[in-house]
Amino acid sequence: MPSITELELTRAIERTLVAHGKVAPGDARTVARMVLGYFGLDDTVLDNKLSSDDRDRFYQLEEEGLLTSEEEDATVSRGKTWRIHYWLLKKARIRDVGQSGDARPTADEGEIYRSIDEADWRRKGESSSPGH
Repeated sequence: MPSITELELTRAIERTLVAHGKVAPGDARTVARMVLGYFGLDDTVLDNKLSSDDRDRFYQLEEEGLLTSEEEDATVSRGKTWRIHYWLLKKARIRDVGQSGDARPTADEGEIYRSIDEADWRRKGESSSPGH
C-alpha cells in the first residue's frame, strides 16, 4: 500500500483528535509531520525512538484507530530475551477517516424532482387556475 501523505494524515487527525478536542485545530498538521517524521517511508517505528511526549500522542492516535502497536520477543546473546515494542500506521483507516466527508452523498434523482413543489414547476406568468 502506498505511503500515507501529510495531507491524508492531517485530515484524519482533524476528523479524530481535533474533532474530539484532544488537539487544537491549528496543530493537526504539526502532529502529522511529527508522526511522519518518525515513520519516514517505513510502515513501522520502534517505540524506543519516541520521546515521552510523542509517545503520549502516539497513544492518542492509537485510541482513534490511526496507529497500532505490537511487540515481539527477540533472543539476544547469552539467551536473554528482549521485548521489542513498535508502532504501525493503519493506512487503510487513515485513508478512510481522511476521505470521509469529502464526497457529497448522491441523492436519487427522482427524489429530487418529487421534492419540488407544484407551484415551482409552473413558469412565471402562467396562471395556477385551470381556466387561464
